Amino acid sequence: MTSTFLPHKWDTRQLTVEDSTLDEVQELQQINDVIPSIRGWTGVEAEDEPEDPMLFALTEGALPPNGSKELFRLQSIRLNQTNQLIGFLGTYQGFPSADTFWVTVIAIHPSFQGQGYGRELMRELSDIVKQLETLTRMRTFVSLKNWPSLRFFSQGGFDKIVIIAGDKVHSDEADSFIMPEKSLV
Repeated sequence: MTSTFLPHKWDTRQLTVEDSTLDEVQELQQINDVIPSIRGWTGVEAEDEPEDPMLFALTEGALPPNGSKELFRLQSIRLNQTNQLIGFLGTYQGFPSADTFWVTVIAIHPSFQGQGYGRELMRELSDIVKQLETLTRMRTFVSLKNWPSLRFFSQGGFDKIVIIAGDKVHSDEADSFIMPEKSLV
């Protein structure tokens, strides 16, 4: 029988991905803090952002409206050879519809970026999600100012733009986002 949820632990050739624990919160927060483009990924408004966003994500979950903590997963990404924590993955299963797997965040520490770890992670994640019952697509949100993420998801098969959203008035602080989608069928 096929599983219906992302495994609590899975491997790629070079990486081990496993549900994050409270013992890892400080290291996860350090990675979160050195990647400015992912700040605010937990969905909490800036003025309400908790002091420790990673602790909040682990204990409360980065949930969509009316979301369920049971469908959110925060997973730590470690190198197989050294067990060194190099990043984290946030996912939500079943948003905005039951057949959609949402990639909330993929964060790789800058010291480990550009070495193919993210691509390897996404290839295996896509393969796992394809095998989960009832899921037909993957989605994420990307800022149009975040060129590396736009390239990353585009090259990873997220080739359909479902939503374009953003500030109504252009300014230096304004931003726009797209919701790219990858078909799994």
